[in-house]
Amino acid sequence: MSQAAIRQYNEEDEHLLNAKVDQELESKEGSEEAATANSPTADNAQKEPYYHYTIDTKDPDPWLIIHKTKIIALVIFAVTAVAGSLFYKDIKSNEQTNAIVAAPQLNDLYYVDFRVIKDNLRPAEKFRMAKVTDITGDVVTINFSSYFYLQEHELNEAIRYAQLRYEKFFQEKRHNYKITELQSLIESGAIVLARRPVGDMLDGNVVVPDSHFESSSVFIPGKKENFAGLEYLKLDNNSDKAELALEKFEESADLGFAKGQVNLAQMYLNGTAVEKDLHESLVWLKQASLQAYEPAILKYSIVCQQVESCTVEDFYQELVKAGVNIEFTKQANVRATTKAFERALEEAKK
Repeated sequence: MSQAAIRQYNEEDEHLLNAKVDQELESKEGSEEAATANSPTADNAQKEPYYHYTIDTKDPDPWLIIHKTKIIALVIFAVTAVAGSLFYKDIKSNEQTNAIVAAPQLNDLYYVDFRVIKDNLRPAEKFRMAKVTDITGDVVTINFSSYFYLQEHELNEAIRYAQLRYEKFFQEKRHNYKITELQSLIESGAIVLARRPVGDMLDGNVVVPDSHFESSSVFIPGKKENFAGLEYLKLDNNSDKAELALEKFEESADLGFAKGQVNLAQMYLNGTAVEKDLHESLVWLKQASLQAYEPAILKYSIVCQQVESCTVEDFYQELVKAGVNIEFTKQANVRATTKAFERALEEAKK
């Protein structure tokens, strides 16, 4: 190739290379201008708010700073409301418990913290349920449940699952307390709650054994009159109804119905529609006891201790001579036949 041709070729390559470099410089300058046009000026950057979200506690959310006081006040109000509600519920529960214990009725239920009464219980043994099974003057007879519970709410579950309908849910062993003694159990924390069924129902469940509803169609003199007296007695706030109840119980007792005799004795014992008379009460209780009616025997022993001229041992001896042969309770906690009690009397005399 001639020198002229080579020189011409080199000049063309150099021209193309320079054109390419110029094009790249122009492209770079254009992109820088576009970036400068899109970026805010220093003045605009100062005017626009800058939000910097971070988990650093030194730089919290501005919304929290503004509403911090309101949030704290709302939390305090919620905690106070819950605490106040629980405190009010406890007050009402204590008032209910004291009112029920002060004026006991049959089938009242007590929630008892048994560790306050007795030591050396197993770890799972704490709460027991107690039921009012008899009221003789100011002496209340209760039976404890056969089962212990670790937590108080389990007693509510026993009611909800209708466990009280079983005949042996409560022990046969009886415990006698004066109303003042029961009130002292509340103060000591032994009785934590008292509840009263309505129509043998509580929390939508029956709380008396199924045998309680068994009835007999056999005619028994005095049974109808006793039932009528009980119906009148439910309206004891009406003095006229209480007098009618007294008349029906007298009719039932005269006919020799043991339950009617006990109810009449209870009227004299409490002074309902009649002047209070413990001696007259003992007369009718003895009549029912001679028919081997166990509730009458138990009530007689309680009332007898309140009368100076009465001796429980003589009463039991009289029953034995009359041929009464049933299981009854001595001092409300020892079950024995009359023969076993005869032996106990003989040992006591020695």
